[in-house]
Formats: sequence, structure tokens, C-alpha cells
Amino acid sequence: MSSKSFAMPLLFAVLFSVWMVLTFSGALAPFDEAGLLMFRDDSLAPVGGQTMVAVMTGVTHLGDSITAIVAAVLAIGYVLLRGACKLAVWGSLALVGLFLLSPLLKLLFGRARPDIVEHLVHASTNSFPSGHAIRSFGIYLLIFMILRGFLPRHLRTPAVVVVLLVALATGISRVYLGVHWPTDVIASWLVTFTWVTIWQEKLSYKKDVV
Repeated sequence: MSSKSFAMPLLFAVLFSVWMVLTFSGALAPFDEAGLLMFRDDSLAPVGGQTMVAVMTGVTHLGDSITAIVAAVLAIGYVLLRGACKLAVWGSLALVGLFLLSPLLKLLFGRARPDIVEHLVHASTNSFPSGHAIRSFGIYLLIFMILRGFLPRHLRTPAVVVVLLVALATGISRVYLGVHWPTDVIASWLVTFTWVTIWQEKLSYKKDVV
């Protein structure tokens, strides 16, 4: 990795470290509480009622492990069929590594799930960072990077916009459903940026290299 390409992962790693310190020092506790309560009415019932709960539950499944694994396998299978073997190897390493990041970081930080609102979906692991937020952003962004060389240029920007919207919607859904603090989700996005920028050179596909 060149010094120039090393700068972006380092920047996001520093931002994550600062965010982590602020989170665990308690400085962001008011932000966390306000973020959770903005999705609850005065009786602590979810805003939007059961219809919105159903919508957010559906959205949050975009970050489920099975969904992300299926998408990742399909992407790697496609580039293999196109003969881009090196890209498939580097892509697989990047994807597997991202899958491992969430449980490792959860084990390291050991943060408890929110306890000020009801959990609207089941969640049993630690809270920091959000695995759903990492997967819904990182896995799909890596898939875009893996497939970018095969996409027509006019489809690349819309594809990135879709990835960002999925990441944002999934992150919001985790807070709405009461299973993550807002700081968990933002930390997940910083982790994702750090990891993805590490791999950006390796995932730069050239059609004359297989």
C-alpha cells in the first residue's frame, strides 16, 4: 500500500479511536439517549406504531449475516466466471475479514445493549459496534468495489447511492428497534470506512489482468 493510499485508512482509524474514547467516557451519553428516545412517544411506544415496526424490521434484515453472505458469494462467483481470479481472491479476503471484525470488536469492547427502551427484535451479543450496520454498509460497498470494473460507467454512481441509502436505513433501523445506541452505529460506519479503504487498491480491477 502506497503512502497516499495509507492516509485514508489511517484517518478513519483515528476518527474511530476518537469516537470510541468519547463514547466510553460517557461524553456522548446524552446524544445516545436522545437518539433512542426520538423514536419513542411519551409512553415509550415506537413512533409509527406496528406498521413502522414492521417496516424497520424488514429493513434491518438487509444487514443479516445470511443476506450478506449470499450477496458476497454471488459477487465472488460472478467475477470468477469472468476470469478475474486475483480479484476474487482479494475480494474474498476483504469480505471475510469484514465479517470477522464485528464479533471481534464486540468481544473487545463488551458494551451492553440499550436498556432505556424495549428491544423490538431479538439481540443477544454485545452492542458496540453494530454488526448489522457494518454488514449493510461494508459488505455491499465491497461488493460494489469488486463488481465496479464490470459495471457500465453510468450505473456506478447510482449503485453507490443505493449502497449508502441501504447503510443509512439499516443503521437507523437498529436504533429505532432499540437494540443499538446511535454511537454504536456511527462507530460501525467509521470501522467500515477504515476497512474498505485498506482494500481499495487490491480491488481495482483491470481487464487485462486476471
